[in-house]
Amino acid sequence: MMTEKSSLKRFFASKLQRRFFLYFSGVVLMTVLFISVAVYHFQTKMLLKQVQNKAFSLTSILAYSSLNAILLDDYITVQMLIDSMSEGSDIRSIAILDTAGCVIAADQPGLRGFVFSDALTKKALTNNIFLHQREKSDTGEEIWDTAVPIYNLNKRIGTARIKYSVDDTYKGLLQTILLIGLIAFIISLVISFRFSASISRPIADVVDLAKEYGNGNFDASIDIRRDDELGHLAMELNKLSRKLQKLIEEKIANENLIVLGEFGSFIIHDLKNPLSGLHLLADGLHRKLPDDSPLKKYSTEIVLAAQKLEDFTRRTLDIARSSKLYVSDVNINELIRQVVQDLKKLSVPLFMELDPVVPAIKADRQMLYMALKNLIINADEAVEGDGKIIVKTQALKEIILKISDTGDGIPQERLETIFRPFFSMKDKGHGLGLAMVKKVIIAHQGRIEVHSKLREGTTFTIYLPYTPTNTISSGNAIKDN
Repeated sequence: MMTEKSSLKRFFASKLQRRFFLYFSGVVLMTVLFISVAVYHFQTKMLLKQVQNKAFSLTSILAYSSLNAILLDDYITVQMLIDSMSEGSDIRSIAILDTAGCVIAADQPGLRGFVFSDALTKKALTNNIFLHQREKSDTGEEIWDTAVPIYNLNKRIGTARIKYSVDDTYKGLLQTILLIGLIAFIISLVISFRFSASISRPIADVVDLAKEYGNGNFDASIDIRRDDELGHLAMELNKLSRKLQKLIEEKIANENLIVLGEFGSFIIHDLKNPLSGLHLLADGLHRKLPDDSPLKKYSTEIVLAAQKLEDFTRRTLDIARSSKLYVSDVNINELIRQVVQDLKKLSVPLFMELDPVVPAIKADRQMLYMALKNLIINADEAVEGDGKIIVKTQALKEIILKISDTGDGIPQERLETIFRPFFSMKDKGHGLGLAMVKKVIIAHQGRIEVHSKLREGTTFTIYLPYTPTNTISSGNAIKDN
């Protein structure tokens, strides 16, 4: 009962459902009316034909059976025959006339000897074959008159006539068709209501979902399991919500990078020289202290802390660096080999599967070098014990570069945040490396993806365009070396 009430409430609240309902119910009503009129029209014709055939058969039997009785003046037999035929509810009169129109016998005995001289009778008396005629009674009833001539050899001695009405039959047919049409229309109203609801409800859910998106709730989704356009629309909207959420997160991350760049430029300007001086003074003090001095361990901590601060400012400077690219022809395979050659202290084996047909691209060699180096170092640090790193390149519609490790992997809930500044899974990490990597790839009009499974490893995939007319820019001027 609550479901029906809620359905009716939603029906009155939904303009779209009401329009669908009125449209479909109107179409069904017109269809039912058309079919009913057509059925009534053809059925009346068919019934009239059946009644006419029946009347002709009865009239023919009456003519044939009354022949001998007329010749023998046996009017009692003729009257009994007429009385047996007049029991039908649709029969209005039965009579046998002589050639002058005088009644020989009739269902109303008082008509015997009465002479009919009307036009229908004259036509019936002169017609040499059976005849169907129509007339209106005094009450407006439609009467059909069937006449069959009676012959003795080749001489006509009379005419058998039966008058009948099909109005009652038509009324019964009309009532039946109206009842069936009414039932069909009621059923169609229910079906139209259900059908309109099945269309309007998913659309209303889609509208509500769009409102949720407008309010910033991109976690919202709708569950419409239909194998049609509405189901496909719902599925695409659910995908769109995830894409929008990802784009917004990327935009926030990029804005964070911009803010970080501005902030980094500001603090580095004020901290770089003091930190360098502090590092030099701490290192000089550390060197002058004897190895057995109790202050030696403190100076060591000061030197390490100063070095860490200087490294942090350097990494921040890398990210805060202008997006201006100094491009030249860069062979990705050669750049990977150089990075691997410079990294001589990797803790696990590194295998290279480089596609020899990878073309050179226009890129900032130093920035790509820094990004690849960072990814390989991260892969090396992610593997503990036996393991390996695999670097692959492939040239399809774009250059694909994959750096895979067999480490512990990254939890799924952290995959969406690993490129954010200051996010790190390392105890001593700054969380700036992957943020810098992503900024470099985006600056080259590429994209980077990460796939990871716990206890199986992680793969970073970089896609770089390499069309001959490729223009690399991130909003600033590009300078070729």
